[in-house]
Amino acid sequence: MIKKVFRWGFTATLVGAAALSPAFASELRGIGLSSMADSAQLTLDLSDGTKQSLFTLDHPDRIVIDLPHTERMHGVHAPASTGVVTAVRFGTQPHGTLRIVMELRSALPVHSSWSTGAGGRELTVTLGEPTVAVAQAAGPKQAVSLQATSPKTVHAVHAPGEGDRDVIVAVDAGHGGVDPGAIGHGGTREKDITLAIARALAERINAEPGMHAVLTRNRDEFVELWDRIARARAAHADLFVSVHADSIRDRSISGASVYVLSVHGASSEAAKMLADRENAADLMGGIALDDKGPLGAVLIDAAQDQIVGQSASAAERVMSALEGVGEIRKAQVQRAGFVVLKSPAIPSMLVETAYISNPGEERRLRSTEQQARLAEAIATGVRSYFVQYPPDGTRFKQERRSTLASSAGAAAGSP
Repeated sequence: MIKKVFRWGFTATLVGAAALSPAFASELRGIGLSSMADSAQLTLDLSDGTKQSLFTLDHPDRIVIDLPHTERMHGVHAPASTGVVTAVRFGTQPHGTLRIVMELRSALPVHSSWSTGAGGRELTVTLGEPTVAVAQAAGPKQAVSLQATSPKTVHAVHAPGEGDRDVIVAVDAGHGGVDPGAIGHGGTREKDITLAIARALAERINAEPGMHAVLTRNRDEFVELWDRIARARAAHADLFVSVHADSIRDRSISGASVYVLSVHGASSEAAKMLADRENAADLMGGIALDDKGPLGAVLIDAAQDQIVGQSASAAERVMSALEGVGEIRKAQVQRAGFVVLKSPAIPSMLVETAYISNPGEERRLRSTEQQARLAEAIATGVRSYFVQYPPDGTRFKQERRSTLASSAGAAAGSP
């Protein structure tokens, strides 16, 4: 685990926070970036001030900005790479913390400062000595006098070399907001169970060296199916895991199941019915169900087939790990046309953790201990997949190369 060393930044008075969800005191309304070969400036337009933590990482060089109790306004996208900044990405940390990561061509000194913008606060993060001004939000701007925040470099203990990034897992809590999902006989709502398990899973993944989790939702909100995919893509996810709890009229049925996308029809009539039910979730939010979505039509070609194959490999490992937690409803990974699994570039799976319609499983799903066991099993399966099939440029890839090299050396030295 990375030991983070930093100083806290300026805390601004929270005005008008009641307009946001209680879990979020501020909203990121815009982001601006200007950069040259040896300097850069990032400006964040926020509805209110918040405590920011600012620190750096190396291998590769990165600036990390954490904004507690902050959410990103819909439609705010990461700026394109330019100059010394090779990438900017968003992530979601536990407890409503918005994370912004800037990847750099080389390390630079960095500090931050707050100022008053039009109807909100602006956080300016300066790298080096920029000579280019960042476009500011319309309206007067009054400088606030404060001490700059200078971060300390954080050397990741588990990141020994270049090309050693974390694998990123997008954890998707099914349903939410106006869409409660399935409701158990005892009144348990699927959307609450999936969020609890997703948070536990993200925490477990983040505790694993070389792995990092992002949540597609971290509160009770309605998120369109295609927007869930878009959030995973924006986070550059290497794997997408959607967490659900199944329901059926027969309350005696129990057990977990794992699904991947089918490009040639569902593996069973039950799988097709489940996919149809989950795909209709957008109707709960008044969204016209369009299988194409804003990402455009999913092309069923060789590349898509390859992604589905990778999805199945990951899903098999998760299913194997779930066998140690409780009953498995289906012994094989199931396939169906789930819209939320139709990312053309990210291996994806949907985990039905149990049947919320079964009274016994409903009681267990409400237990934090059972939620933790399910999260542990899913994380174990995911890690097993990355050990066997590590993405390029990751710590898992480095370790696999070392293992293969050691094995080859031992074989060569054998008589």
